[in-house]
Amino acid sequence: MAATRSPTRARERERSGAPAAGSDQVHSWMLATSQALDTVWRMAKGFVMLAVSFLVAAICYFRRLHLYSGHKLKWWIGYLQRKFKRNLSVEAEVDLLSYCAREWKGETPRNKLMRKAYEELFWRHHIKCVRQVRRDNYDALRSVLFQIFSQGISFPSWMKEKDIVKLPEKLLFSQGCNWIQQYSFGPEKYTGSNVFGKLRKYVELLKTQTSSDPLSFMMNHLNSVGDTCGLEQIDMFILGYSLEVKIKVFRLFKFNSRDFEVCYPEEPLRDWPEISLLTENDRHYHIPVF
Repeated sequence: MAATRSPTRARERERSGAPAAGSDQVHSWMLATSQALDTVWRMAKGFVMLAVSFLVAAICYFRRLHLYSGHKLKWWIGYLQRKFKRNLSVEAEVDLLSYCAREWKGETPRNKLMRKAYEELFWRHHIKCVRQVRRDNYDALRSVLFQIFSQGISFPSWMKEKDIVKLPEKLLFSQGCNWIQQYSFGPEKYTGSNVFGKLRKYVELLKTQTSSDPLSFMMNHLNSVGDTCGLEQIDMFILGYSLEVKIKVFRLFKFNSRDFEVCYPEEPLRDWPEISLLTENDRHYHIPVF
C-alpha cells in the first residue's frame, strides 16, 4: 500500500514542478525582451537626441550665417548706393515735402523759414517733387542743361551756325577776349595757340552729338560737365543769354521777400523757354518738378 502511494506522490510533484519551470522560462523571456526593448529605446533616444542636437546646431549656424550674410549684403548695398549717389549728377525725383522734412527737422528760425518756403512751393506754385543735383561749382549749369535736354528745348541759334567750330578764334580776334588763351582743361595743360585746338575739339563734339542724339549726349556727358570747363563761377544772366532761356530761381532763404522769386534775365529779348531752379543758399541748385 505504501509502495503504491509513493509513485503517485512523485507524479504529483512532477506535475506541480512543470508549471513552475514554464513560468520561469516565460519570466526569463519577458525579462530578456524588456531588457532588449530598453536597450533599443535607449539607443533610439540617444539617436534622437543626437539628431535634435545636430539640427539645433545646424539651425543656429544657418541663422548666424543668414544674419552675417544679411549684414554684409546690407553694407554692400549701402556702399554701392552711396558710391552711385556720389557719381550721379542728377538724382531721381523725391517728394518735395518729404525732402524738406528730412533736411530741415529742427526748430531754429532758419529751419522754420525753410519749411514755410517749401510749403509755399508745394501749395502755391504746385511743385510736387525735387531732383537733387550734385553739389559743386557747376550744379547750376547741370540743372539748366538737364532740363534743356529732358524737355527737348532747342539749342540757341548761334550753336547752329556752320562756323561755330571757329568760335574760340572769333572771341579772341574779333572781340578781344584775351582770357580765352588762359582757358584751363582740368589736369591737362594747354597754352597759347594750343588752346584753340582743344576748344575746337570740344565745340565740334558738342555740335555733333547734340544734333544727332541729344538724349545720348545728356546721359554720357552731363556727369562730366564742369570737370574740364575750368569755370569758377556761373553767372545766371550770362547762362540765360548764352542758352537763350529764361531761368526762374526760387531762393528759399529769401522767403517772404521780393527776392524770393527772381528771373535771369528779367526781361528776355524774345519769347524764350522758361526753366526753373530752386536754391537754399545761392550756392547750390536743385531742379523743381511741377
